[in-house]
Amino acid sequence: MIKIKDLTINDIYPDMLLNFNHHQIITKKWVKKNRTWELTTTSESREWNREKRIWISDYLRQQIERGGSVAGAFAEDVLVGFCCVDGFLIGNTAKYANMTMLFVDDNWKRKGVGKKLFERICLCAVKMKADKLFVSAIPSFDTIAFYYSMGCEDAREIISEYVDTDQDRYLEFVLTTSV
Repeated sequence: MIKIKDLTINDIYPDMLLNFNHHQIITKKWVKKNRTWELTTTSESREWNREKRIWISDYLRQQIERGGSVAGAFAEDVLVGFCCVDGFLIGNTAKYANMTMLFVDDNWKRKGVGKKLFERICLCAVKMKADKLFVSAIPSFDTIAFYYSMGCEDAREIISEYVDTDQDRYLEFVLTTSV
């Protein structure tokens, strides 16, 4: 049974992610060519070292300090996923909240954890009075497929302050009060 909980600064500590399993192997990713996205074959691996895990914990605390929200997914007392939204709204045509992270422990993927976290962070963004959620996502096939399954689409407005890298795929999700 997974419980989703809004985290406070007191819930976040430097070593909280030391046992979080995150090793991503990317074999297909989206690459933008001539204004369209093409699926390409690749061989990439992403894994967090100890310093990155501590940095992420610090970053989660910063998100809360800036008025944002962090949600954690727990199996018993073990953190199996987390998601966060920044505390600032930006945008010309709509007020966008920035979903800065969503990660699920490798052992808990494809069990609905990501969906529950996404839904919770959308509720947090609605409480902030955002109209849309902006996501700067790594363009791996699996990552983009997940966000599309949640109802995201390619962003109509690119919020430069929210862009992580120029290789990311920028997505948006229209928020409603019924999320």
